[in-house]
Amino acid sequence: MSVNYNIDLTENEYVHFEGKTLNELKDFLYPDRFLDCCGYINNNGKSIALVSMKEYGVFLGYSDGESTHLSLHNKNTLDKVVDVWGDGLYVSEGLFIPPEIAWQCICEFVTTGSIHYNIEWISPDDIPEGGNYIE
Repeated sequence: MSVNYNIDLTENEYVHFEGKTLNELKDFLYPDRFLDCCGYINNNGKSIALVSMKEYGVFLGYSDGESTHLSLHNKNTLDKVVDVWGDGLYVSEGLFIPPEIAWQCICEFVTTGSIHYNIEWISPDDIPEGGNYIE
């Protein structure tokens, strides 16, 4: 299994992290210390885009090269966007899930390459006008 991650913290001067193991990801993505960050985790041609923001939770966008699935927490706030970097990178507020659930999904993805089915996933086609996501 070939896992790589590439994460930028959006606080503390945009510190950049790269690595290959789940234990390394725990340093900044474990549920009790999820730091504000944005990045990607890759596993054998599949990827998860992630955005973590303390006040909203964690957005996850899974892609296997053929289809994309977006984490869903609240479909009523998909048209409201959050400015992730403060410079125009927007993600729909309703796509942010609790950190504990996001961590379960990240662990499943890193260990198996699959997405966690205990959360609700939607298609990019389900994002209304005014909403947004990253892939």
